[in-house]
Amino acid sequence: MKGYDRGIIAATILLCLFGVIMVFSASSIYALKEYGTKYYFVRKQVLYLIVGLVAGGIVATADIDRVRKYSKVLFGLALFSMVLVFVPHLGVVVSGSHRWIRIGQFSIQPSEFAKPVLILFIADLIDVKARRNSGPVPVFVPLLYTVPLLFLMIREPDFGSAAITAGVVFAILFLAGAGLAPLAAAGLSGIAAGVVLVVRSTYRFNRIRAFLNPLRHAHTGAFQIVQSAIAYGAGGLTGVGLGNSFEKLFYLPEAHTDFIFSVIAEELGFLGVAAVIGVFIYLITKAFAVAARAESLFTKATVYGLALLIAMQVIINIAVTLGLLPTKGLTVPFISYGGSSLVAQLISVGILLNLAKRVNEGSDEADYSRWG
Repeated sequence: MKGYDRGIIAATILLCLFGVIMVFSASSIYALKEYGTKYYFVRKQVLYLIVGLVAGGIVATADIDRVRKYSKVLFGLALFSMVLVFVPHLGVVVSGSHRWIRIGQFSIQPSEFAKPVLILFIADLIDVKARRNSGPVPVFVPLLYTVPLLFLMIREPDFGSAAITAGVVFAILFLAGAGLAPLAAAGLSGIAAGVVLVVRSTYRFNRIRAFLNPLRHAHTGAFQIVQSAIAYGAGGLTGVGLGNSFEKLFYLPEAHTDFIFSVIAEELGFLGVAAVIGVFIYLITKAFAVAARAESLFTKATVYGLALLIAMQVIINIAVTLGLLPTKGLTVPFISYGGSSLVAQLISVGILLNLAKRVNEGSDEADYSRWG
């Protein structure tokens, strides 16, 4: 523990433990009906948490410079693993989406691990480029590597993850000092491509229509939005009590994953929601403080990127549950049920702790030339 940021550790553990409680609360009835035991999902979540803590601990104590050396290899493996989801008998198709690889009794979602790997790789790339050139951080090369990953995410399809990943990469480039003109041009091109993807996809376009008029589509495309709104309304200031959600009784789909925040709102009310958001704000603020003190561009870019990845997922998930954005399958970091997402997020925290320790010790500006 010496040298590691205890605030980041405490906030992460608090969110994870709270997540275990809420996963059990939100999933117990559904698990009992489908699997014969109300502990089905919470047992798996605890297992994922243990694996994630071990993996995060290993990353937190690793030699980050050596990890940087293999960042391109890790990125290549991430791309390869995302291709595997389309391989018959290996990839798992759920509701028409190719997002998982089946290994024994477990399913792995490669895109969850690809996101922090991409951030690490892009941060290394722009740091090396900046050391060799005194001009603005280049935009084209990082985006050239990012596009194949976004393409595979969209093909799964997982438009939400692709949009968040693109947003984080653009934020990293902006904060790193990339030229505004090429960044704006690339951003406008990306937005135009996103609009085309929405318009040409029937189910995405229907989600937009349902979002714009949820009451008209209350029994079809806006069913989750309407049920989520009911959950928020029922929660009031203090909630109906932990474990007493009515919406989780087969009214609110994905109650223990994408819409677990709606269950939190119903059971713990506005005060509970505010407390959870407060912990997330504390965690993100601590990470931003580390990035602000960092001298290495690699550290700044990596910490900002990982913190923004967590923040954007929280903001978008809450906005969706409040009906402020169209429905999208995004989980709440550390809280929603899901093995790949939880493990990947804890690995991200491990990277944050590793870099925060270097910043605190004043060893942030490592000599990268030996890896060049």
